[in-house]
Amino acid sequence: MTEDAPATTHPGDNLLRVAEAVHAGEVSVSFTPGPTVMAKVGDKLLDIAEASLVPIESGCRMGMCGSDPVRIREGEENLSAMRSAERRTLERLGLGAGCRMACVTRVQGPVVVDPHPGPEKRPELEHEEPRPPVGRVDGALERAIRRVVVVGAGVAGVTATEEVRRVLADAELTLIGDEPYPFYNRMAITRLVSESASIESLYLNPRDWAESRHVDYRRGVAVTAIDRANCEVSLADGQRIPYDRMVIATGARPLVPPIGGVGVEGCFVLRTIDDAVQIQQHIRRARGRTAVIVGGGLLGLEAAYYLAQLEVRVLVLDRGPWPLSRQLDEQAGALLWEMLQDLGIEVLSRTEAHSVLADGRVTGVELVEGGSIDAELCLIATGIVPNSELAEAAGLDVAGGISVDDGMHTSDPHIFAVGDVVDHNGRRYGLWPACVEQAQVAAANMVGGEAAYRVTSQPARLKVPGIDLLSIGVVDPSAGEARTVVVSAYGTRRYRKLILEEGRLTGAIILGSPGLFDDVTRAVESRVDLGSELEALEQGKWDAALSRLAEDDTLRR
Repeated sequence: MTEDAPATTHPGDNLLRVAEAVHAGEVSVSFTPGPTVMAKVGDKLLDIAEASLVPIESGCRMGMCGSDPVRIREGEENLSAMRSAERRTLERLGLGAGCRMACVTRVQGPVVVDPHPGPEKRPELEHEEPRPPVGRVDGALERAIRRVVVVGAGVAGVTATEEVRRVLADAELTLIGDEPYPFYNRMAITRLVSESASIESLYLNPRDWAESRHVDYRRGVAVTAIDRANCEVSLADGQRIPYDRMVIATGARPLVPPIGGVGVEGCFVLRTIDDAVQIQQHIRRARGRTAVIVGGGLLGLEAAYYLAQLEVRVLVLDRGPWPLSRQLDEQAGALLWEMLQDLGIEVLSRTEAHSVLADGRVTGVELVEGGSIDAELCLIATGIVPNSELAEAAGLDVAGGISVDDGMHTSDPHIFAVGDVVDHNGRRYGLWPACVEQAQVAAANMVGGEAAYRVTSQPARLKVPGIDLLSIGVVDPSAGEARTVVVSAYGTRRYRKLILEEGRLTGAIILGSPGLFDDVTRAVESRVDLGSELEALEQGKWDAALSRLAEDDTLRR
């Protein structure tokens, strides 16, 4: 009997083991058309696509705007569960079972993805959480409301239209918008400046969206007056439309501070598609090499990035001590300043514009602090003002914006208001999620429901490629008011900060760790008690701790 021969080692065995170790915890994601790549379990489809240079539009990154739908060809069971916001977005887009929003869908196993889903339709989405009930419905009231007019065709107005049709299947429903374009992704208009996106790519609804919902959609016409006595609205084209109930969603316009010379050629605001196109055309026509942006908020910094892509020198005038000083503490602000510098964006802190210099068109900006900056373009990005003039002329209560209660009722029981135009208990929001939630509340209450809009911590995200930033809730509390947990990886520009009040999470800043955004956002919104995970968090083990908290929160709900 002979001894067993020693096992031979194939030269490739070691390499195979190394490869297996490298890819531990990873799964394959195949884009059709496109590459097949390895991704970490828990990564979002949008992040995987962007890292793999797969062309895909991005928007709110919360599954609400509808800019990045994909179709799952294989492996649908290997994805994270669908939530209500994503489900409703897919319903609005009219996409069939197997479609997901890439920005909120995480991979848990191998999948095959079509990044450009076709026009397939479906009667209902499958394998999803049930639709939440509208709440109490007054049958007599429901039957009495035969005509509903929604004024304003942005996110608040379109969502209100969707929700009203959901609760009033047979009513005459009219949507009126003063822009000539279909519903589009306003958060992405900065990309038009650098021509990195087309106008058509910003459209968020299918072409037959209004027709399929039996909505009379009037585009490119303004409402000039509301006749509350006769329950009619007057349009700029002379028509009058009667209503039993109305939703005002007229949004907001750019705030222009008292700066001299702002009306000259080459001075712009940025709120609409037309604004973005005019800026881009001016740069090409004037061959501008320097642009000054007045205002260092989210819009100003995002516009600065896309202007810089045109090889334009960009200077941002910021009244605050560091960029996004309302959303960031000093350390995070300093890191962001460095990152913007690397992108060719100069942020001048504690600097204000006194006047725009011009000789027929913009030649520079004079500073309050003295001196001036030579420039061929000036962009004002200093905030927004509610478009509440129509409501005020109709005699509705207006305090900054249209005054509404928790149910989004105005001072007229037949009229609701939602979105950027409203003043809710002295607060104005200007954020996509707030518009969506307020529209849902208004529609439910229109038929006798008792829904209430509750203020939650709204997340602010900077949409600049290469910079992953989330700020939510209280981010810089006064000394002694709260406990903070801070982890800063010096040299890597990664920064994490949690703010706790009596052990509960009330705010956070995350710079450079996008995988934490969803868990942190949900934890702040629900004011999670961090007691059980505090030690792990203080040791920097955030990923596992926050995932456990998110899982516990999901189970409780």
